[in-house]
Amino acid sequence: MKPASRLLLVAIALSLLLHLGVIGSGLLPEASIDLPPDPALRKIDVKLQALALDEPPPAVAANGATTQLKTLPVKAASTARHTPHKKKARPAKRKQDASAPLKLAAEGANNPVGKPAASEPVAVAKTTPAPTDNPAEPTETDNTPADKTAGNGYIHPASKLGRFPREAKLHYQTFYNSMLAGRGDMSWQRANGGYRLEVNFSPIVGPNLRYDSHGQIGKAGLQPDELQAYKGNVAKESAHFDHDAGVLHYGDQGDKEEPLKPGAQDVFSLAFQLGLKGGNLGAAPIQITTGKKVYEYPMAASGETDYDTGSGKIRVIVFRAKAQDDLTEFWLAPDFANLPVRILRVDPKKRVELRAVMINVNGQQAWKLPPQPGIRTKNEH
Repeated sequence: MKPASRLLLVAIALSLLLHLGVIGSGLLPEASIDLPPDPALRKIDVKLQALALDEPPPAVAANGATTQLKTLPVKAASTARHTPHKKKARPAKRKQDASAPLKLAAEGANNPVGKPAASEPVAVAKTTPAPTDNPAEPTETDNTPADKTAGNGYIHPASKLGRFPREAKLHYQTFYNSMLAGRGDMSWQRANGGYRLEVNFSPIVGPNLRYDSHGQIGKAGLQPDELQAYKGNVAKESAHFDHDAGVLHYGDQGDKEEPLKPGAQDVFSLAFQLGLKGGNLGAAPIQITTGKKVYEYPMAASGETDYDTGSGKIRVIVFRAKAQDDLTEFWLAPDFANLPVRILRVDPKKRVELRAVMINVNGQQAWKLPPQPGIRTKNEH
């Protein structure tokens, strides 16, 4: 046998072993979405509603006891102003425990509204709050059965979601150039005027990626303070929103600057800002940063379509921002508290997609893609 033929056989054998190893490793999900062609957008028949942030009073038991609350540890508020790095050398590697609990700034009794205190714990209710005194005002999870139109193949939560979630977690399958590349999840928390959003990607090959976005939340919606990216445990690109100085610092070393514009968002907080405000962010372009670059896009609803899970459909409103050589889409689900069930990013070099396979709202599972016959792995979504 010729040497070239031997090398070809060895390469084929190694490729086969690699694929068998991935299949048996548990890295593949037990339920998988086959990528359908991108559907045509329809005229919007279901309006995306802005959702309320105000909290109903805590539930009171029959014996008069109020709902027990759990506390989240609070990160001390920093008063130091961010200054860009003057040196071009990469800063020292920083490590952060990927499993550490999410932290939110709390409002102190003597602090102005929206300003975090340094040591007060954040309280997050363990149970669903009781209805308000006004029966016309929805609670965060209204017990009224959700609309279930018979025979139309649409997926709805077990009960209507009438407020923007205090907590939400979405699990995704990630696709790179239309090939399944791994798993991801997005964890959202809000309490006492602050929010934290953590996004994790677990690729089949390569180190995990993590993005941590946090800031303030109020009547105007989300106001990000920081976005930090990690590759493994090594800090990578970041963005610092200096609202006092009106400057956006960003880049691998934080040494790039742009004037900070009103309503600026990072690429992950933008999805939740759209959901909270019902997509009504105005006609002016929005300043958006990935930590590496800064863009300006007008964000408006482009149309309505269906998110095809392969096991039913979810109604979505598509927000599309298209520039000369890139495209960003957020698919928000009105029946699931306007949460993003699909995120698409396309540029000349790659196409990256996140497709939801599970949605948890306020600690309760709202939807999960059922396992498919013939797929056996040890991994849960």
